[in-house]
Amino acid sequence: MHAGYGLALAFIDTGLVVWCNGHRFWWRTGWNDRFHRAVYAWHPAIDPPRAARRVARQYALARTKPQSRAK
Repeated sequence: MHAGYGLALAFIDTGLVVWCNGHRFWWRTGWNDRFHRAVYAWHPAIDPPRAARRVARQYALARTKPQSRAK
């Protein structure tokens, strides 16, 4: 866990970091080849249990995929 610049960061695993600014949580879910940029999901910070379940699903999904090169 790290806090600074008005954000809290939780390092879940390699490639999975969750940010929170007090209003929403967000995390990277993939890569958009067409626009050459990361794709993010977010969830309101007023509902941490549901956000945690969504992050847990993202973690499980990432663990089932073979590692690709970082972009």
